[in-house]
Amino acid sequence: MVIRTKNPASFSEYSANNLQPMRLQANSGIFIVEDNLLYQQLIARELEDFGGPLFFYTTGEHCIANLCRRPSIVVLDYNLDGEINGLETLEEIRKFDPSIFVVLFSSQKEVYSHENQRRYGSFDFLEKKEQSFSLLKSLLKAKVTV
Repeated sequence: MVIRTKNPASFSEYSANNLQPMRLQANSGIFIVEDNLLYQQLIARELEDFGGPLFFYTTGEHCIANLCRRPSIVVLDYNLDGEINGLETLEEIRKFDPSIFVVLFSSQKEVYSHENQRRYGSFDFLEKKEQSFSLLKSLLKAKVTV
């Protein structure tokens, strides 16, 4: 099931922050925070099998305003519409609930650094390339049990 709000890599490049699989809570959602509508749909196609509802946001502000929905997973772009970028959104997600699994899915490789991981809380990173959409699904399957 896909729910749309009103506001519409490779494995060597991701960090294995937590080697223990996390459990996806029943009926918890997956947030896709991406301002490119085509990328939203490509990501959604890969994540439909996870069973929870998918929520789409084009800004960090809308994502943060809807954290009360208690997502288990957030797939987050770096460059977003709105006033705040992906790392600033990540910082707010960590303040709300540090256990939310966040994948920064971006073409901006420089945002993935040890300094940013320490500053914004540990997160996984997948560089946005053509083959990365299926890698995103594989990464989440390795990290999340339904």
